[in-house]
Formats: sequence, C-alpha cells, structure tokens
Amino acid sequence: MQLIKHVLDDAYRSIHTTDEAEKDKSITKELEALSREYGRLTNSKAKPIDYSDPLKRFAYIYKYTVAHADYIMQLISFCPQLRKLLARKSVEVACLGGGPGSDLLGVLKHMIQTQSKETCLTCYIFDKERAWGDSWSDVARCLEAPFRVYPVFQQMDVTDSSTWESYSKFLRADLFTLSYFLSEVWQIRAKAEPFFNHCFAHMKTGGLVLFIDNNSPVFFNWFDALAKRHKLESIKTGNTTLAFSNDEEKTDLGMYFKKFGWPKRKGDVAYRVMRKA
Repeated sequence: MQLIKHVLDDAYRSIHTTDEAEKDKSITKELEALSREYGRLTNSKAKPIDYSDPLKRFAYIYKYTVAHADYIMQLISFCPQLRKLLARKSVEVACLGGGPGSDLLGVLKHMIQTQSKETCLTCYIFDKERAWGDSWSDVARCLEAPFRVYPVFQQMDVTDSSTWESYSKFLRADLFTLSYFLSEVWQIRAKAEPFFNHCFAHMKTGGLVLFIDNNSPVFFNWFDALAKRHKLESIKTGNTTLAFSNDEEKTDLGMYFKKFGWPKRKGDVAYRVMRKA
C-alpha cells in the first residue's frame, strides 16, 4: 500500500490542473465513470477503455489496483505450485495487460509477506498504454526489500501483431499472469485472440498461467477454450468472492483515503491456475 501511495503521488501530480479542488472533483467523477464503464464490458458495442488520460490512470490505480493486487496475493497463497515457484532464486513473470500494476504488486506482496530474501524477480509488463510504464519504472528503487526485482515495461497492442511478434524473451517466463485482462479486450477478442494463441503455443513446457477476472461466463469460457486448445493442465480452478479488508492499510493511502474513501474491497471472480503440458 505504501508503494501504491508513492505511485498515486506521481499520478496525482500528472493530472493537468493546479486547482486541487477541481482536480479532486474530476477524480471523483472519474471513479464513478469507471464503475459504469466496467459494468458495460460485456456490451459488444462498448469500446475498449482508453487509459491515456492521467486522470483515468489515477482513478484506476486508486480504485482497483489495491484490491486486485491483494487478490493475486491471496491466489498465490492458496496454491502450493505458485508458492514453490516464487520461492526460487530466479523467477521470470510475464504480466499480460499488466500496466495497471496489480499483477506485479500482488507478486511483490506475497514475497514481502513470506519474507523472501534471495529471490531475483524479473517482471515483463506488457500493455498498450505506454504511460503505465512511468507508474512502475522506479518500483525497484522505492521498494525496500531483501530480494531483487526488475520490472521491464514493454508497449504492446494485442490486436497488432507487429507490436508483439518480435518479442521472444518473455515466452520463457515461469509464470504468465492475466489479471482482469480478457474482460478488457473481450469486445475485440477476434483481433486479440491470435496474441493469446501465440503466447500459449510458444510458452515453455511446465510454465504456469494465473488467470483472474470478473466471474462472467463470457470471460472465463473464453479463457477455458484457449487453455483447452493449447493443452494447459488445470492445477486450481474456482469461481468465488475475494475480499480485501485490511483496515490498517487504509492509513497508508493518506489524504487520498480521506478524499475518495475506500478503494474496491470485494470482487466476484473466476480464477484459474494452469500448467503447460
């Protein structure tokens, strides 16, 4: 939460107005607008959400990243295979659509809570919106931990093969994460699916996949079909409610909690942990 507070400070300063009251009013409206937009994700006529506006990025990080990172941490703690993987001395994770940071922060939160010491973590963060890279570029500098972390941001549009077909190093990742990503691109799934086919076809044998998204059949059925097509073996599957409820950590959000209240705390989710056969 303290790391997210640092990121929020940078994002808050990036919003283009010097009037604090006006800025806070705009953020409040954007928080409400995001909720409406996410409620329309299954509408085939809805357009993918554009995160180029720093106002929208601040709103997303504040409202959703806190909870989604906690969900990732919880799923790792539930799964012995993921815990064992992240206890290695060297781990590579590919965060697909991971620009908002929940994948990276969820992994880091687990490692901090389990007091990892010798692990060297490399996270490849792929996202269409380049500005997300500014949010997480100095994580290694700000994080005071006994392990090493190297975030590598790479801009990528899943609907444009010219932006991803030349990337190859990430395919050797030990873990691929998809945190609320398929729902973001569901409306354009015909154009996005070749990217997922490419990843799952070329990932290494024994590599793991962690999927979490809104508990809607249109999203998890799509993932299940991709997993079946590429012979991903199920390790852990569920549809459940996850809750972030650490009351003590709200103070780490400082003035933002006083201004904007609680971030998202509870989610009805579908999750899958898979292994490449």
